Amino acid sequence: MEEIVRLKQVVTGFTITQQHIDCMCGKDLIKIEKCSGDVIYTKEVFEKEGFSRNLIADGGKIFIYDFCMLYIFSQNNYELLRKWQLGTDLSSDICGMMVDKHTIYCSMRNGKIITIDRKSYEIKEFKVADCSMWSIKAYGDYLVCGTVDGEVLILNKTALSVKKKIKLGTQNIRSLYIDHEILYAASQDKKLFKINLVNLEVDQIKKNVHKRMYECVGLYDDMLVTVSYPGSEIVLWDKETLEKKKEFQVPLKLDGRTYIDNDYLYLSSRNILGINRICLKE
Repeated sequence: MEEIVRLKQVVTGFTITQQHIDCMCGKDLIKIEKCSGDVIYTKEVFEKEGFSRNLIADGGKIFIYDFCMLYIFSQNNYELLRKWQLGTDLSSDICGMMVDKHTIYCSMRNGKIITIDRKSYEIKEFKVADCSMWSIKAYGDYLVCGTVDGEVLILNKTALSVKKKIKLGTQNIRSLYIDHEILYAASQDKKLFKINLVNLEVDQIKKNVHKRMYECVGLYDDMLVTVSYPGSEIVLWDKETLEKKKEFQVPLKLDGRTYIDNDYLYLSSRNILGINRICLKE
């Protein structure tokens, strides 16, 4: 594993462009030159440190949720453009987020989704489930959500009404990844589900994918990449057959973030002060 940049604290979220890495670390947003690993810009944007944050970049803006708060920053200079308090406590915090051209979607604790129009900033609230949804993705005119109760929900993007419920078990569906018409869903009981989004049927189930909880983080060539932070494992699977193709044993801890860029998997975790990467081609 190669160290890209060493920082003073754990990176709690990051995104990569052609030239730069934008990341959250402590109270700061930090811009890093991707090739050299040099820190070129730092701005303190948070009042305190925290691990319950995630980051998405889209259209020159950075969207961050931090517990009950949602922020929009300029990706260029980290100017704060807007912020909202969407919840009040552990019963109403933000669990997941997805952004498209027109709308920000935040899945909230206990089954709500809050939408914010990116032009008018109009806020709407929808009750769509009886439990929390930690994973939320886009599929055409639909949202795909994984629930704590072991279901995948297919929701109409506009009305946020449920088109289909797919029951996968009783464990949390914590992580989703969509490749064209195929959905890969990671369950907390260490199963991997391959689901056809055309007929909304489960095509394959792979058991004991990792020793401990894991996430589906993306595709590399024709392989699905999964990462288990508490298990310190990175595995590449044939995306058609779910046959294991490669495995990397790396020191990781609790949780983290990843980004696949060309042949490299960039990652942060609780035991890494900064960002490291692994060459997936090896």
